[in-house]
Amino acid sequence: MRVGLLGPFEVRNGDGAVVEVPGVRLRALLAALALEPGRIVTRARLVDWIWGERPPADEVNALQALVSRLRRVLPDGVVEAHSGGYRLAVAPDAVDVCRFEHLVGQARTAEPAARADLLRSALALWRGTAMADIALRDSDAFDAAVARLDELHVAALGDRVDADIRLGRGSELVSELTELVAAYPLREGFVAALMRALAEAGRTAEALTVYQRTRERLAEELGTDPSAELSALHTALLRGELGERAENGRTNLRAELTSFVGKDDDVSAVAGLAVTHRLVTLIGAGGSGKTRLATETARTMLAELPDGAWLVELASVRAGGELAQAALTAIGLRDQALLGARGVGNRWISSSPRSGSARSC
Repeated sequence: MRVGLLGPFEVRNGDGAVVEVPGVRLRALLAALALEPGRIVTRARLVDWIWGERPPADEVNALQALVSRLRRVLPDGVVEAHSGGYRLAVAPDAVDVCRFEHLVGQARTAEPAARADLLRSALALWRGTAMADIALRDSDAFDAAVARLDELHVAALGDRVDADIRLGRGSELVSELTELVAAYPLREGFVAALMRALAEAGRTAEALTVYQRTRERLAEELGTDPSAELSALHTALLRGELGERAENGRTNLRAELTSFVGKDDDVSAVAGLAVTHRLVTLIGAGGSGKTRLATETARTMLAELPDGAWLVELASVRAGGELAQAALTAIGLRDQALLGARGVGNRWISSSPRSGSARSC
């Protein structure tokens, strides 16, 4: 048996057929048990959940009568009676809420690409407002559970958007984020994500307008100013530190004139080494594609490198030449002293040929 609570209430048996559970209170009882699959839910908690501020005079018998009715519509043995209360004898993954929370938990420790996929899978479990067709009255416990699920849903949306933006997909999210900001105008996380997405799409003026509207709305409705994080993002936009201008200032890698197919495994291997080592050297005959592999690897890592990725041409540097000066020149710091220069990056991928010129990236 599977129970769906993330949207209209739904129960399916082992064959996938829909099981009709009639009546709001009967559905509410199953929902309360399904939120704690495999665990005993006390009678007092079930009474509070179902009847709230208006419990029946004989709570024990009223609850027992509901349980008997529920057992008649569900597969045999699914609802168990225990001394302290009742238990729904199903595995956690039989309830969509548990599957959702499990996927969100996995996403917290995953890398951005995997995190985005896990959160997308979790969000796909939602079919609408949680338990929308149960609608219990005067039940604070039920209302709190719905509010908690709604908050988890919105938080997962924010995390998924953040993961996609970190992967450089911001320009693809403008429409979705515009709708989210319209739905949640005071959630600064969505506002910040929309500003970043607009900047990535080259629409900095619109990003600044979004900030101004949010600032005015926060002042009008809450009497507060934007958070320090949102204000810092606004400042970064004004300084041109985000979007196309910033991207152009974070790399000198050549534009891709041809596709780079069939080398995904090589790129992944070099990127993995670059993450754990300060220097990775590619060795091979001249013309074998070492420089292209190095630049393509650097391009895939660009979003994760705070100081960007830079190509340093060393072919013209003779033995005993100024390697440091060549590196400073490549990143636009030619006139600065070596010790006084700002960070020049902390990962190097060099190509060292057995014949031909040498370059570092």
